[in-house]
Amino acid sequence: MNEEPNDIPEWENSKIFGINKEPAHSTLIPFESPAGALGKWEDSPYFISLNGTWKFNWVKTPSERPENFYKEEFKVDNWEEIDVPSNWQMRGYGIPIYTDVNYPYSINTQIIPKIDHNYNPVGSYRRKFNIPTNWKGREIFIHFGGVKSAFYIWINGEKVGYSQGSMTPAEFNITKYLKNDNNILAVEVYRWSDGSYLEDQDMWRFSGIFREVYLYSTPKVHIRDFYVRCVLDENYEHAILKVRIKNFNYGKTDEEQYKIGLSLLDKEKRFIDSEILMGETFGIKSGTEHLIELKAKIENPRKWTGETPNLYDIIIVLKNSKNEIIEVEHCKFGFRKVEISEVGSFLINGKPIIFKGVNRHEHDPDHGRAIPYNRMVQDIILMKQNNINAVRTSHYPNHPKWYELCDKYGIYVLDECNLETHGLWDKVPRSDPNWTDACIDRMVSMVERDKNHPCVVIWSLGNEAGMGENFKIMKNEALKIDSTRPIHYEGDYKQEISEVISSMYFSPKQLERNLKRNTAGTPGRMVKLSSPRPYVLCEYAHAMGNSLG
Repeated sequence: MNEEPNDIPEWENSKIFGINKEPAHSTLIPFESPAGALGKWEDSPYFISLNGTWKFNWVKTPSERPENFYKEEFKVDNWEEIDVPSNWQMRGYGIPIYTDVNYPYSINTQIIPKIDHNYNPVGSYRRKFNIPTNWKGREIFIHFGGVKSAFYIWINGEKVGYSQGSMTPAEFNITKYLKNDNNILAVEVYRWSDGSYLEDQDMWRFSGIFREVYLYSTPKVHIRDFYVRCVLDENYEHAILKVRIKNFNYGKTDEEQYKIGLSLLDKEKRFIDSEILMGETFGIKSGTEHLIELKAKIENPRKWTGETPNLYDIIIVLKNSKNEIIEVEHCKFGFRKVEISEVGSFLINGKPIIFKGVNRHEHDPDHGRAIPYNRMVQDIILMKQNNINAVRTSHYPNHPKWYELCDKYGIYVLDECNLETHGLWDKVPRSDPNWTDACIDRMVSMVERDKNHPCVVIWSLGNEAGMGENFKIMKNEALKIDSTRPIHYEGDYKQEISEVISSMYFSPKQLERNLKRNTAGTPGRMVKLSSPRPYVLCEYAHAMGNSLG
């Protein structure tokens, strides 16, 4: 949403959750060559990490914050320093709060969405950066992987935008604000916002810039997003690979004679069919988007499952009228099909799957929500060693690297939207139109980011957030983007929208009885199902600390 509020701050306005943000898209980094695209992000000449040491100031209330800190002449030499990404509570600023159902005190549950101005800590961040000379004439974007719970951004004293929705990325086009060197980046983060009403998960409450920050640059005409999927034949043998690509022209002139090429490589990095599939030539007007879809028949590709996580490399190449490569994008892809059978079985490539899964919070004893990569690897290895084949991202989208690991090691993912209102689920969001756009934004941001991961086999609308029209709208918006995966929602007690039955803490006997009776719900609120569906015990063996040993 890109409209300014009139009389209340953005962080207390449920209808404003982003100003000047780029549309959500899959995780991508531009490269200059197909060979380079197979490497690490850090090796791209069009990528700069802004992780590291930033200048930092922390206050308890918004009125105490240094209001003009974003101005170039404002001196921050005497400020303290903080590492980014991190949670400021884990660095000695403020108090980490643990609560389950009840909202923290600063979030007013009587006057919604009112935040207590007498205790809403604000973290002010500053750092400088330079722009490489080879980025001249290109579009430049800044990416925030996760900031909790709301923030403003300035470049060289100019206000760029605002964002909330802490568990999915926020990106801004900063091209027009930049100088050649000594650019000043200022970020103002609020601990609580109206977005906090939608983030009442049973967990430790942390704040700050807790995921990576980086810059990337693109040509004026560039690959803005892509969506990769496949259709397997009735024998689950051969496949039709489909890649839908969005190109955007940020330039001031209309462009003609552009082409998109597609390469598919197996795990030995061999080209499949040795040919690059080229799309038709297309033109694109200034300030517009062009959509193109490429299709290719792939003979008997290796299939992706939890037991056989076969991955291919997909390389997308954009060429100009001179047949020069101007941009290359890359992703991993697995050929697989998700279905629900007539008898309610969950199928991967036509075979029934039994989930042996766990819920996983992003929590580290040393770093809070800023999870180091080695901790993710540790979790994955522990899961595989203990025959765990599925994970629920309870209760928000996880770090993008987690999905890459699940793709690689073979873990089925129930990807959950960052939406929980346990302490107010009888009021928020239900069918309240004041929350509709924010709910849609959270769902769309997750689906757009994670749609290309084969490990994601179910989309979840959230957790313990009540029920109402807003959830039906969220489902419809998700299916507009991706209809290849079923929708899950634990709070759908009447089974109106969830394609997967979901219960919590039932005993094995209760589950068996429900399956035999074809019923679902919670004790005292059981309903008869109109058709068989997969049954998932979405939470079990609830543990605090070491209470389960």
